[in-house]
Amino acid sequence: MDQPLVTAMFERLDRETAEIEAELAGSPDADRRALLRRRRAELTAAAGDGLVFGRIDYPDGTGLYIGRRGIHVGGEPLLVDWRAPAAAPFYAATAAHPMGLRRRRHLRLDGRRVASVSDEILDGSAPGPDDVPGDGPLAEALNAPRTGRMRDAVTTLQAEQDAIVRSPHRGSTVVQGGPGTGKTVVALHRAAYVLFAFPAAAERGVLVVGPDARFLDYISRVLPALGENDVRLVTRFEVGGGRATIPAPPEEARRKGRAVLADALADWVNARRPEAGSEPYNQARVTFAERLKGDLARRRKEAMAATLERIDAETAALTGVDLDAAVAGDLASLGLGGPPGKVDLGEDDVEPDVTEAVARLWPELTPEQVVEGLLADPPPHLAQLRRAPGAPWTEADLALRDEAASLLDGPPADVYGHIVVDEAQELTEMDWRAVLRRCPSRSMTVVGDFAQAGPGSTVKSWEQALGDRFRSHTLTVNYRTTAEILEYSRDLLARIAPGQELSRSLRHGEEPRVGHDLDKELAAAPGAKVITAEDVCRGREFDTVLVVDPAEIGRNPRDLYVALTRATQRLIVIVPPPAAGKDRR
Repeated sequence: MDQPLVTAMFERLDRETAEIEAELAGSPDADRRALLRRRRAELTAAAGDGLVFGRIDYPDGTGLYIGRRGIHVGGEPLLVDWRAPAAAPFYAATAAHPMGLRRRRHLRLDGRRVASVSDEILDGSAPGPDDVPGDGPLAEALNAPRTGRMRDAVTTLQAEQDAIVRSPHRGSTVVQGGPGTGKTVVALHRAAYVLFAFPAAAERGVLVVGPDARFLDYISRVLPALGENDVRLVTRFEVGGGRATIPAPPEEARRKGRAVLADALADWVNARRPEAGSEPYNQARVTFAERLKGDLARRRKEAMAATLERIDAETAALTGVDLDAAVAGDLASLGLGGPPGKVDLGEDDVEPDVTEAVARLWPELTPEQVVEGLLADPPPHLAQLRRAPGAPWTEADLALRDEAASLLDGPPADVYGHIVVDEAQELTEMDWRAVLRRCPSRSMTVVGDFAQAGPGSTVKSWEQALGDRFRSHTLTVNYRTTAEILEYSRDLLARIAPGQELSRSLRHGEEPRVGHDLDKELAAAPGAKVITAEDVCRGREFDTVLVVDPAEIGRNPRDLYVALTRATQRLIVIVPPPAAGKDRR
């Protein structure tokens, strides 16, 4: 019974796509063409990733199909966008609280064909001949092998996740929880929901901030699969648009990430201003130059006029000739008429002099000059940051340069309707300042776990990063890691975050074990991910993980906690054999 309606949905989608193609071919307007291309991309994404995936049925026999976008025919909904209020019961209804539903149906498509369905009876009624009881897509998703790319979870969002996604709060939303609780999934789906529910946010697009390029590649397909293509993905170092290829050692990153650097940069810039003011340095310089040019032109004009008047008076006294009247008569005889011209010295007449003077008195500065100037001769409390002029920039310098740019030229031009900050516990205070400058509305989804913070972080709480204007949610169910792997990390979690509860896993599996021969373990588990102290793979997950030398990784216990919680199926910890030294688990 589902196939005819699903076929009708695809046919309607095909017609919309054809209409867009026809309009694209005939539209010369660049903005209109850009809009049409975005709509075409949305339709293509919807058609390619399972256009329809669910249905909700009521006891009276009526129902709604739920999918990646809405489709209407004759004003009636053929398919309801998953973000629409009418779709909320698909995610939130339970047997205890059925929300008026009789049944929730999950559909799995193979191209345009309904390949399978599974039903959940929610109102306690007996299954009927059209019901197909089954486990649903969550169990399938939990046990599916990882592909190296995060998939969207629009078909499997759980009630606690969906409640956060659909929160009506327009400001900053913080999502915290242990490893594998779905924080990233919630953040990306929350961004898609915000753009749907609050059109003003969609006008400026989405910025996604992640810990590193590999993480961004891992999540890069989720928002496009949800129909959102106006998305910029950057690492936390690149928020301001700069790039540096040299990583900063953790201690340097921590020192340069402190908010005290913002004050030091402001002091350095203000010390070079000839006059105080609230206008950004370079803008104030232009204002000062224009004011100076106008003032000098006025004074020269007044002085010249006074000189000419004195000459006129002296000439009249000596010769009895009124020069103004004589000039006027000459002009009249030539047919020009009118009074003699007044002195007209404009600003252009003083431009070269003023430009040269301002260049000496109030030189234009670049962000690089400001940061280099401060670090070449830092104040005593920042002496450890001394940097030789011309030294290569590191990643930790980029937030300082962005801060300097705001002092020189004011707020950035790249402002976003919504910002997602993932692995947010990694950001320093200076990183946060760069992020917040780009979101005046504070429409943000911030996800993280301070138990997983790296050694370079300078922020210890969400209040320190965001002030008190945010709403916080905690996810408690683990969808990644087996109960056995979580239990293996329990003692470490208690040590690094004494007040944090272990999340509840939905799955059981193999017990983690200790191995001694990395090559042997790799041969037995081809495709396993090897994790070392150089890269603990924050934010990512793998079926099988080999954690090499936990003692070395454990120099930062939070890094070890991250490493131990990346596996979805199997965890093997590689330590030196007993003969080579003490077991360092």
